[in-house]
Amino acid sequence: SGANVLRLNFTHGTHEWHAQTIKRIRHASKEYDKPVAIIQDLQGPKVRLGDFEGTITVKKGDILAFKYNADYQATGILPLQYDLAKKVKRGEELLLYDGKIRTIVTSVKDSVVRVCAENDGWFVKRKAINVPDTDFGGDIITAKDRADLEFGIATGEIDYVALTFVQTADDLVKLKQILKRLGSDAKVIPKIETKAGVQNIESIVQEADAVMIARGDLAVETPAETVPIVQRQIVG
Repeated sequence: SGANVLRLNFTHGTHEWHAQTIKRIRHASKEYDKPVAIIQDLQGPKVRLGDFEGTITVKKGDILAFKYNADYQATGILPLQYDLAKKVKRGEELLLYDGKIRTIVTSVKDSVVRVCAENDGWFVKRKAINVPDTDFGGDIITAKDRADLEFGIATGEIDYVALTFVQTADDLVKLKQILKRLGSDAKVIPKIETKAGVQNIESIVQEADAVMIARGDLAVETPAETVPIVQRQIVG
């Protein structure tokens, strides 16, 4: 129907499910005699809340506490699916529920991140968290990503690998090194969805084979009204 590339989102689905999807893509490509590229889109350090019951209501000035895999019912500390205590610093911004609640980090101690709410709001379990001021120090390829890469490359059908939350060109260099060790010649695509990614776009593009603009997260990490301008600048 016009598609010339299909993206497999490895944030979701099992390896078995993706393997079946790859087979279907290649079967359809052969049946219609139309080449179709496959992108393996890695999850990256996607920061989300963990599981807890009910809705959390927040008022401006409230102090919230977060910790990796915390037991909220037992401790009152909200659980995270990613250990942010190793990355964030006091004074940095932490955005809950796709930016609906803006908070500022007030302390990081004993693996607990405490923040102060800047506005009223509410959230529930598993909602996304954005940290636009935080430098991940090149540590954006997670253990899950590596396992997914090994699976994807082993299929022999991956044409492109998309890297999530790229901040610098070095992130792409590290991905290329992993692909080389796996014996793959797959091309690399940085997903531009962070403030740092926009700031370092020139050097990132130099290392890239294509570019993906992830407008949803980019509109949280940067002012939403600037996204169309940034998009035109990048693709132009």
